[in-house]
Amino acid sequence: MSRKSIELLLSALLMLALPSISVAADDEEKTEVAPSYVSLGKPMVLNLSTPGKRLTFLQLQADVLVKDDAAKEVVETHIPAIRHKLIVLLSEQQAADMKSPAKREEVRLQATNEIRDMLEEMSNNKDVEEVLFSSFLVQ
Repeated sequence: MSRKSIELLLSALLMLALPSISVAADDEEKTEVAPSYVSLGKPMVLNLSTPGKRLTFLQLQADVLVKDDAAKEVVETHIPAIRHKLIVLLSEQQAADMKSPAKREEVRLQATNEIRDMLEEMSNNKDVEEVLFSSFLVQ
């Protein structure tokens, strides 16, 4: 084969390979990580700490924002432990404090940190973004 024939053959092979390279780049773009929400199930009802005999209840619906599908699976696996952690944390709170939006946000951030730490310890996954309270009723 002459040098010119080899060059033409290599050029043709390169032209054939370019579309597959472009497709591979498109596939990488499509596999971007998308955050998602995981519901922790039915609303939780618990007692808040109150001075005196009067009982105060908290009804809470919570969701967890995760970075990717792997973290979603971890959260779904450990929903009972997450619910338990929330119940323990929230039932320690004073009823009067939980009526304050600032205190609720403080407790939500504390819950996020504690649940993130717990899941990291249990499954070595650090991809929990936030715990969100989608419903919060003190009565």
